[in-house]
Amino acid sequence: MMDPTDLAALQRRLSGQILLPGESAYQSAVAIDNGRVQLRPRFIVQANSTQDVVLTLQFAQQHGLRLTTKGGGHSAAGYSLNAGGIVLDLSLMTRIQLDIDKRVVKVQMGARWHDVYVYLINANTGLIPIGGGCPTVGIPGFMQGGGYSFVSRSYGLSVDNLLAITLVTVDGKVRRLSADAADVGDRDLFWACRGGGGGNWGVAVEMEICVHYPNTEKMLTGGIRFAPERAHEVLSFYNEWVESLPNEMAVYGIWGQSPDPSNPNAQIQTFGFTAIYNGDFQEGAKLLQPLLELGPLTVSLNQITLPEFELINGATTLVGNRSAYIRAGMMPPGAFKPEAIEVFERFMASAPSKDSFIVWTHAGGHIEEIPDSSTAFAHRSARFVPELKAIWTNPQDARANIEWAHAFFEALQPFFSGAYVNYIDPLLGSWAQRYYLDHYPRLLQIKQQCDPNNFLAFQQGVGSLFEPDLSQPLDLAPLNRTCVE
Repeated sequence: MMDPTDLAALQRRLSGQILLPGESAYQSAVAIDNGRVQLRPRFIVQANSTQDVVLTLQFAQQHGLRLTTKGGGHSAAGYSLNAGGIVLDLSLMTRIQLDIDKRVVKVQMGARWHDVYVYLINANTGLIPIGGGCPTVGIPGFMQGGGYSFVSRSYGLSVDNLLAITLVTVDGKVRRLSADAADVGDRDLFWACRGGGGGNWGVAVEMEICVHYPNTEKMLTGGIRFAPERAHEVLSFYNEWVESLPNEMAVYGIWGQSPDPSNPNAQIQTFGFTAIYNGDFQEGAKLLQPLLELGPLTVSLNQITLPEFELINGATTLVGNRSAYIRAGMMPPGAFKPEAIEVFERFMASAPSKDSFIVWTHAGGHIEEIPDSSTAFAHRSARFVPELKAIWTNPQDARANIEWAHAFFEALQPFFSGAYVNYIDPLLGSWAQRYYLDHYPRLLQIKQQCDPNNFLAFQQGVGSLFEPDLSQPLDLAPLNRTCVE
């Protein structure tokens, strides 16, 4: 048992606050986007400074308590929380500063992409970050996993635009990491933080991020939807057509419920595309013409700034405190083969919940022009990144939805080249190899150097030996925890 006077002494040293079970602020702090995750830490520290982070790391180690860090609270598996330990909540640390001459935004890690988009809109400079399509996602986990943006085909991954990171390591040291840091250990750690996954290396408290002037102030954005029975025809075309597109055009995919064009108050299942063109509207519309000639159910083309589009579009993919199980994969160019399309058709037709959906990122372009060895992100050759969100409301529906989603993406494994750590999945077999490929041995070595006692350990953290039991019926216990004893 921890002496209450120790906790009181910690509070006196903090500029932030400690939240305890039973307090309304505690309840709000443990609520994350995935309502399925119900974990209760012993207490929460809402840090308000880098020194608060140092003190909390020291306190956790002195008292033998687990510690996890919560940025935006969008962890697919809830790994930002834990049961019985400390959650280090960064939500009070939201300062943003823009150096317009250097085109650099300095952001504290309690900020979410929404905060950055609103800040840049209000700054009225026209600059854009290479940020998340869902604006309520936190920055630190997103960035450390790689980070796809709607304009990544133009400017690379989010981590390709990360210039420096201030990281507090488990020894309490505050380290500014960059590619040209004087210390080789800092350079290695910077490499690991760009694609090696959040929660492994320390607590990120600030990042310096390159921002860009896009090719046009307002971009073409579009929504194009087809009936599911057109899937083989349309996706077979899409599979080859995207290879002809310039880097400025991204055509994401989506399959799920959308308004019935004959009755906007009703929902029907459709599949289709979200297009974003970083250039002239008419040029973008011309590029989309071959897709439009296939005769979609609905088409909507707009002109809007990218931050404004992201603020609007992101709300459509939230779990919204419902229950969810999330899976993802990496698909190489040409992977939408007839056999793969058949898997999409078959499983989407049998989804237990109408709320479940798939979105996929259209990757490639500038992402794959950057050397694979430059960051820890291991999937630069991927062309599509499908994310499945199985969503339900009633607890008794959990197993049916989870087993459906698991079987769905197991059936797609022959068409996958790996998995995306930002959609981390506790029921993914051989997860370390699928997330990190050939980069894992180097990541493991860096982990042993920066955290030799594996204090920042979690179920699928670098160095964990955990593997899920995939025999039938599925053991769902890994979905209800973040750490393995």
